[in-house]
Amino acid sequence: MSARPFKVVIVGGSVAGLSLANMLQANDIDFVVLEAYPEIAPQVGASIGVLPHGNRILDQLGLFDRIRDLAVSIDRFTFRNAEGNPIVSHGNVERAFVNRHGYPILFLDRQMMLQVLYDNIKDKSKIITRARVTKIRTTNDGAAAMTTNNDVYEGDIVIGADGIHSTVRAEMWKLAQKLRPNWFDPSEEEAAPCAYTCLFGISEQCPEIDPGAMNSIFREKTSYLIIGGPKRTYWFRFEKLPTLLHGSRIPRYTAEDAKKAISSAHAESITPSVKFSTLAKNVIKSSMTPLVEYIYKKWYFGRILCIGDSSHKVHPIGGHGGNAAIESAATLTNLLVETLKNAPSGHLETSEIENMYSKMQKIRHDRMEAVKVYSHEQQRTEALDSVWKKVQALYALPHVDAEAVTFNFSSNIPASEKLDMFEVARGDRLVPFKDDLVSVPKRRKEMQWALIIFYLLVAALVRHGMWIHSASWNLGDTFVDILTTGTFPQDRSFALKRIYTRIGPLDEYLTFLTAVFIPGLRGWEKSYQILQIYFLGNLLQPIAIWTVEARRIQNMWTPIALPIIWFTVFQSAGIGIYMPIYYAVYTFISDAESYWWSLNRRIPTEYSKTILPASLIGYALPTILMFVHWEQPSTAQNFEVLWQFAPMLVPFLLTVSGAVYRRLYKIKSLASVRDYSDDIPYLKNLYAITGILGVILHFIIIANLLGSSDPNVSIRSVFGPNFAAGPKSVGEGLRNLFLVDFLGFVLATYVWCVSAVWDLKRVGRTTAHVGQASLLILVAHVLIGPGAVHSAVWYWREERLGRTMFVKQKKN
Repeated sequence: MSARPFKVVIVGGSVAGLSLANMLQANDIDFVVLEAYPEIAPQVGASIGVLPHGNRILDQLGLFDRIRDLAVSIDRFTFRNAEGNPIVSHGNVERAFVNRHGYPILFLDRQMMLQVLYDNIKDKSKIITRARVTKIRTTNDGAAAMTTNNDVYEGDIVIGADGIHSTVRAEMWKLAQKLRPNWFDPSEEEAAPCAYTCLFGISEQCPEIDPGAMNSIFREKTSYLIIGGPKRTYWFRFEKLPTLLHGSRIPRYTAEDAKKAISSAHAESITPSVKFSTLAKNVIKSSMTPLVEYIYKKWYFGRILCIGDSSHKVHPIGGHGGNAAIESAATLTNLLVETLKNAPSGHLETSEIENMYSKMQKIRHDRMEAVKVYSHEQQRTEALDSVWKKVQALYALPHVDAEAVTFNFSSNIPASEKLDMFEVARGDRLVPFKDDLVSVPKRRKEMQWALIIFYLLVAALVRHGMWIHSASWNLGDTFVDILTTGTFPQDRSFALKRIYTRIGPLDEYLTFLTAVFIPGLRGWEKSYQILQIYFLGNLLQPIAIWTVEARRIQNMWTPIALPIIWFTVFQSAGIGIYMPIYYAVYTFISDAESYWWSLNRRIPTEYSKTILPASLIGYALPTILMFVHWEQPSTAQNFEVLWQFAPMLVPFLLTVSGAVYRRLYKIKSLASVRDYSDDIPYLKNLYAITGILGVILHFIIIANLLGSSDPNVSIRSVFGPNFAAGPKSVGEGLRNLFLVDFLGFVLATYVWCVSAVWDLKRVGRTTAHVGQASLLILVAHVLIGPGAVHSAVWYWREERLGRTMFVKQKKN
């Protein structure tokens, strides 16, 4: 066994290779980098976009500021059609990304990036150029790389960072074929697909392409990405191949091929007045390459591992290639440091190394598959690759706001890796990285459908109980009598009002509802009246919460944004039927972790400040007025009918009051991260006040029931079910009809509240024990009532959603 320190042989002075070298240096792990070319940072016409998660890792290495000084920060997205005319343009992109993720998107020459990484290496003798690796060999306690110069570089492991045409990967496959023939899928040698080519380059600064402006030009089968850089313009021309190619059928392009491609594209528009010929005429360096898009099934064998493009190659349009290489280097470094800590001798057995590699690939593989799909689909959209993609790009995109466009670029960032041994913090941010959370976010998976099925089952049972099973209670005859005679059997002097809106069918239905509600409202059926007060009083909280949810950004283009429709249907047929359906829809749309981002939680200022009065005036006041014992029958019925519209009044009043607020006050722009949580105090105030009202109502009702000697005024007489088939009195039948509705509402809302806790736990926003929380919520239903519990859960939920840092971070 060698007494030397653990050493890593890195093949390739690429972004992946030099990033890994810097990370190993920071952790005092020995290494050597073998680069085939004479220079470590040659100018080949390539540029690189460093996304926020890549910048975060560079910041941990102390390199972010150096990169930023050389780069331009992207501050505008402009999408153009084939004539170069803007489809839509969004500014303040830099602020948006810094607010979201703590870092901007930077663009610079790939050569500059490599130079910074190289310059940061303290011992330059560890970076060896003109060292083209031709062979890899491994033993039980080490590995070595041999070059064309017949030099041998020994270490404990060999890392291939030598690109898509990787010598290390080829050698690794050869070794595996001898030692473990079934380790790699032999079909992978010809599996990697190529659908597009890329002509790319760097030109002198181009007119109309300002520094920091990123222009995407949509064309059929081709597209451009043009970025204004520091005194230069970076450009990419993507073109779809006539047929999908694989493996050895993928061509290698020469300088002459690139020259011909440039010439053929001269007349294509970048802007209305700038052609591609302008970029070609002022080119500094250009090249052409096929775009392989493939994530290999296995990245390692024995002591050899491939990272970067040699294991995961994605389309460059989304800017993820270089950042993915940095991520993979960070992931490997994290695992290597951890593994070496558990090996005091500094020596690792091959089995330990393979276990480490396996963990590394498990962490990275699925993420890279997702990034590959995302990048490919973005290219298809920009190349107008189908009718649907054309509709998205040319017709839908102009109507999509800046938030949605920014989300498209930032959705893959939070799940990224960092260096675990160096903590980093650059102020607040709206979107937490996964390591800012108490746990890694997970999807609902099977539980998603279990919840949806449960809610729909509750809705079906309530519908059956209210509209089918209840027929056996003989309430129909009673209502026929009321509607025919125009009086109530409990008080024949109380005349039924029939005209409210002079809209025939609507008035008929409102008259029917009056016949259902009045026996309780007048106190003729005492148990029924108390249940009415309790049930309808406890709707204030969910109505307010549904109205809040309708105004959240994440629900803007979903059925949740239509509270008036939801309130209309549950008033017409039963909240116990339609509330569970609402919860099922909510569950269906809210699975993705991005749904729970803080920036998607916020509701606009004009609504957060007016939601409480809208709720109290729109629903609480009509409910109180309905239960007042009015002397005149017509007055009592008018307020009962007014209440039927009360839930719909809340979102209506909110819309009106919001519009008035916008006219009276200037809406503050969201300039900083803290501005995105300015609604939280108002929402908490809403939950607190409606919750307190719910507690008061619960205490009053329960106290009266417990203190009464009247058998018709007791817990059992009000809340005890009597659903057996057979004729019932009017009061008992109506009470049971409402009780079915009430129990469906309570059961579905209880599960929704529990699932709110579970959701926050699965997306890493809490460590709460879901079992204990479910018990606490159940007990709270008994102690303070369902409405108050709903408000309390949402009060806690709002605070959790408003936070973006759950793990304490500190500066390096």
